[in-house]
Amino acid sequence: MEETGGTINDYVRLNADYSNIDNDTLLKEYYKKTKPYLDNEDLSLLLEDFSYDEDLDEERDIRKKKLAFKEEIAKAKSFLEETKSKYYDEIKLRPGVTQEQRKAVDFFNRYNEEQGKAEQQHELFKNQTKKLFSQDFKGFDFNLGEKKFRYGVKDPSKVAETQSNISNIVGKFLNKDGSVKDPAGYHKAMYAAANVDTIANHFYEQGKADAVKQVIDSSKNPSQALRQSPQTGFKDGIKVKVLNEGALSSSKLKIKKIKI
Repeated sequence: MEETGGTINDYVRLNADYSNIDNDTLLKEYYKKTKPYLDNEDLSLLLEDFSYDEDLDEERDIRKKKLAFKEEIAKAKSFLEETKSKYYDEIKLRPGVTQEQRKAVDFFNRYNEEQGKAEQQHELFKNQTKKLFSQDFKGFDFNLGEKKFRYGVKDPSKVAETQSNISNIVGKFLNKDGSVKDPAGYHKAMYAAANVDTIANHFYEQGKADAVKQVIDSSKNPSQALRQSPQTGFKDGIKVKVLNEGALSSSKLKIKKIKI
């Protein structure tokens, strides 16, 4: 800290992502560290050295100013990154840092490290998801008893996009502040996800049991076949009517002569 003349607050402020800072702000930050005796007006005046007018200035002069500005930006980024590293090393060795400050710095660095790992893991997961839901994807297999059935998916790419982020799944059970608004629906979805084969097999077995029960009930109450209307005909002036087709006998025939 003697070398930089800074404090722990400087370290926290400088531990920023300089790639997301515009060049003018970055250059001012650089000048504040390398030229602390300058005020804001002086810094603005220095930045004017890199300004130009495309309508009035010569093309060669414009190119030279752009090049000088680019080199100054590169120097600023390099300096600030080196300063950040020095701050970190000095803070760890500084005897005056309190235990709370040391814990805060350690937590901050652990958080950055864990965030980097989480981003890498999520990117790997998205690649694996994209590979799974390729054109060769046929659907999800379910074990039902001794058989295996497949459930097809109409739009695999859309499913892959939705399921690449778990918040898309559980988000419908949450309020805007992240609190659960539908605990029953949330736990139902979580349980179903963890026991999908068990649930599918339960309804499969229930369906088979219902089918057997229906067959048994039908056998106890067989439906009465509709009786056909008696068939009639004429032979040699005699009208014949069949009362019970299939078991004809003389007692089942009635003969009636037609009066002429």
